[in-house]
Amino acid sequence: MAAVSFQSVSKIFPTPKGPFQALDGVSLDIEEGEFFGLLGPNGAGKTTLISILAGLARASSGSVSVLGHDVQSQFAAARRQLGVVPQELVFDPFFNVRETLRLQSGYFGVKNNDAWIDELLDALGLADKATANMRQLSGGMKRRVLVAQALVHKP
Repeated sequence: MAAVSFQSVSKIFPTPKGPFQALDGVSLDIEEGEFFGLLGPNGAGKTTLISILAGLARASSGSVSVLGHDVQSQFAAARRQLGVVPQELVFDPFFNVRETLRLQSGYFGVKNNDAWIDELLDALGLADKATANMRQLSGGMKRRVLVAQALVHKP
């Protein structure tokens, strides 16, 4: 079974000038343990494909699954298997780093995972920033927190 599977995925966006086809029958499987890069020019559909995988957009047709869980009909199970680092810096400026990771854990129903949070903070070079407010961090440190958020529920 593929870790991630896209089968005949198409996406059409309505526009004032008529329908715009962002994806046209994309099919590919990514196996467990594989590293995969999605490259292409602006407008090629990279963000659209990832948005469909993450459940942020719906495919017009086709199917996407994560470890056998359909991203539409089994959204919660599929999403628990993914760790998504967003393209933009997205964070709540009122929390410190540790609180941000605890909050993210809660979205997945994970409680009492301070040991794992400590391990992530250490591995990502954020241990000394655990109590720093998110607004105090440099851009690179904020990006590291986004990686920690993607991993905090152990996808």
